[in-house]
Amino acid sequence: MAAYQLAQEALAGEFSARWAEALAAVEAREVAGSLTELETAYAAAVRESAAASYALSIAFYRLVRALETGRVIGGPGYRPGASLGSLWADFNKATGKRTGSGPYTPLPVDTRNPFPAEDLKREAERVAETFRREVADRVAKYERERAGRGSAALDDAELIAREKEFLESLKTGGSGAGGMLVQDGGRDMIHNALQDDPGAIGYYRATDASPCYFCALMAGRGAVYKSKRTAAFGAHPHCHCQAVPIFSRRYQLPAENTQFARMWKRFGGGSLADWRTYYSMTTKT
Repeated sequence: MAAYQLAQEALAGEFSARWAEALAAVEAREVAGSLTELETAYAAAVRESAAASYALSIAFYRLVRALETGRVIGGPGYRPGASLGSLWADFNKATGKRTGSGPYTPLPVDTRNPFPAEDLKREAERVAETFRREVADRVAKYERERAGRGSAALDDAELIAREKEFLESLKTGGSGAGGMLVQDGGRDMIHNALQDDPGAIGYYRATDASPCYFCALMAGRGAVYKSKRTAAFGAHPHCHCQAVPIFSRRYQLPAENTQFARMWKRFGGGSLADWRTYYSMTTKT
């Protein structure tokens, strides 16, 4: 699980690096005239990393399912004669690390394909909306404020500071929201595959090392059993939580999930704002 989570984080990091590189190529006063080029670069970076996230999640899903059920499932990436050894090899290749191995005895096959096709149109719409909100709208606001202030010398210290802050806001906002879209490529795949896989039970939320109050609360719920009414995963910008599929009633939750559940019980109830305060105070001690 750790290798999978780190690999997904790395994909978000690769996207962020590409976005930072694209921004570094323009001056603050040139951004407004470069929005078309920046949006093209942003969309391409999200699309490529999200596709890798999707492929990584299929390898992860197929491996976990085989380990828990002793059967391999069809769909994208399936090869006749698949074994635990070949599934581990596929997963190792996808993560770039050797994290496990297994025998090469062919596994029984479930020919069903639960993996949803990538919805490229929806992804493109989400990217466009994210770019508008996190980049284009910020640029428009900055340009209005700049026009209201009038001209200033290019070496004016205050101007330089404002430009630096502006570019940093574009980098941080665009990176956080875009990184969420990248990892959603895999998270949405797992969430939707669970609904159409008769061998699946549900999933649990695996957090990163220091989750926010919302993610800790969601992880503390434990297993989320599949249902057509099951809500979407609920990630947010800068979130590195992942959905880990469950195929056996003998599953074991990570210690962190149990810890968050106990923390919620001690909290005793209240508003989400109250929980946020309680969680912040508790994790600081």
